[in-house]
Amino acid sequence: MTAWSSTDDVVAALRRRWDRGDLLRQVAGGMPWEPLRIPVRGPTAREMGQHLGAVQTWVQTLRRPGWRLETRRVGGRLVGSNEIPAAVWFDTADQAWASLRVGRAVTAYRELLDAAHAADPGLGDWAAQHPIRALRHTDDWERVLRTVLWLRDRAGTGVYLRQVDVPGVDTKFIETHEGLLVELLEAMGSERAPGSGRRLEAGFGFAGKPDRIRLRRLDRTGLLPGSPLTDVSVRVDELTELVVPCESVLVVENEITFLALPPLEGVVAVFGAGFDVLRLARVRWLDGARMVYWGDLDTHGFVILDRLRASFPQVESVLMDIDTLAAHIGQWVTEPRPSREHLGRLSEEEGQVYADLVGDVHGPAVRLEQERVNYAHVVAELRAVTGNGS
Repeated sequence: MTAWSSTDDVVAALRRRWDRGDLLRQVAGGMPWEPLRIPVRGPTAREMGQHLGAVQTWVQTLRRPGWRLETRRVGGRLVGSNEIPAAVWFDTADQAWASLRVGRAVTAYRELLDAAHAADPGLGDWAAQHPIRALRHTDDWERVLRTVLWLRDRAGTGVYLRQVDVPGVDTKFIETHEGLLVELLEAMGSERAPGSGRRLEAGFGFAGKPDRIRLRRLDRTGLLPGSPLTDVSVRVDELTELVVPCESVLVVENEITFLALPPLEGVVAVFGAGFDVLRLARVRWLDGARMVYWGDLDTHGFVILDRLRASFPQVESVLMDIDTLAAHIGQWVTEPRPSREHLGRLSEEEGQVYADLVGDVHGPAVRLEQERVNYAHVVAELRAVTGNGS
């Protein structure tokens, strides 16, 4: 008895077609409504004989003015031959809308679809293909359309999104709807830069917050001749035009570690800030520099080292060896999400340490963060690797 379809089951089956967008795509295509059949599960002849009263009640619950019942004949020696529901038919769109209580939503969809077609054929096509997603933006649809047209006309010009002057639209609105705006730009034929994901700035040539790199000279002289500044944050695109005189470049990941580095003659330190250090790939004067990388002694530290070497094959590592790891066992912590990717640019020794970390040889997800390494050990190793003696 529990397997017999209820009115809720019928509406739920109809709702699934709505949620997939099937019903509104008919509206978008201007196609005549095709009567829709929803099969129902009913009693067997044996069940009718055993539960005749329940069957009669079940039939009555399925008789509703909002749809038409298709019946089938079920016979039995005990109760004779009877007609019971086999399916529910929605002969008109209005019947379906009433059962789902979506009449207002259908009206709203027709209006936003018309507005999209009027704004640009590509937008109309998108709204026709993604009706339910379009409906989620009913309240904002007019602003979405005006914003995406503004973006289309200025793509590739290098303006900031802060300069959008569409009434009622600010950067928060754009950030909230960024993924949708990217899709709509593509629907209108705007080409997105490969690998940019759903980022408006990178994908369509708008100006973004400039990448910056922080540098500090460790011998207390100015970073540039004639300048007293020893610690500066520089736009990467401007750093590419400079040549900072030095004997070695030391890249570290932790900011406090960066600030606490010991005095080292001829060394410029770079605050890498995790994967942000890969911005250095654009600074080609580093091709001829000696580069040393000190990252966290965990799997992601080696991933960063490997990727940095893709741009600068000469990069050496320091304090990322098995001896440093073993000497600080009391300072180990757990890496939240260890990497398991193949790294092809590590030395044999680095590769073995990475493999041991990936394989949990020393324990589960072992990690030694930069700031947990004994400072005297740090000073000795950095002096040695940069040729600063004892």
